[in-house]
Amino acid sequence: MAHLFTIHKSTPDYVKIQKKTQELDIVVEISTKFDPDLRPDTTSCFLDHMVDTLAWGACLSIGVKVDCGKWRSTHTICEDVAITIGAGLKKIFYEKLEKEGVNIIGTGYACLDESLSRAVVGVEGRRNAFIHVSDDCTGARAENVEDLHSADMIAFVEGFFQGFPATCQLDLIHGRDPHHVWETAFHAIGEALRDCMAPNPWRIGKNNPYYGEEGIADASLV
Repeated sequence: MAHLFTIHKSTPDYVKIQKKTQELDIVVEISTKFDPDLRPDTTSCFLDHMVDTLAWGACLSIGVKVDCGKWRSTHTICEDVAITIGAGLKKIFYEKLEKEGVNIIGTGYACLDESLSRAVVGVEGRRNAFIHVSDDCTGARAENVEDLHSADMIAFVEGFFQGFPATCQLDLIHGRDPHHVWETAFHAIGEALRDCMAPNPWRIGKNNPYYGEEGIADASLV
């Protein structure tokens, strides 16, 4: 059976996962412990900044190494990096769910200067991302943000919650500067993930009436 991902190493607090296609070779490392050596190198300066921002909000160390094939697509890089990070974090999340119990649902806010974002994340085995842009958030409608397109940022958010998997409701509330808008968005998602993964013994896996095996099983991670 072909697998989408290769797990090179996995412990309750660390995972090293690879997604290799003809377009990209992506290696992601995630640790729940602070590790200054785990940093992103995605070939995009702004995406590196966003992965760092997500990691800071989630209180995770995230390392990423991307090698591109002949054709470099920022959309594909953002989407596939996000899917791989999400799949790796899923491995850590479900171990914590089974062994100690976690919140499962989390909320996060982040602000930066004029920008404000809110994220709500629910981990129930579904794969959804709904991004709502208010009239006061003109920066989210800009075509470009630094060395990426705003559409690439949307692709990252959608890709991450395909890989994780979870439902995310992301509200971009205020902001004129596209950089500020997306930085608060990624920080808010990170805060919501941290809240999701906070210990909650009441919700340990064996007590959970919703998941059964379908919430945990994933042939691509065997």
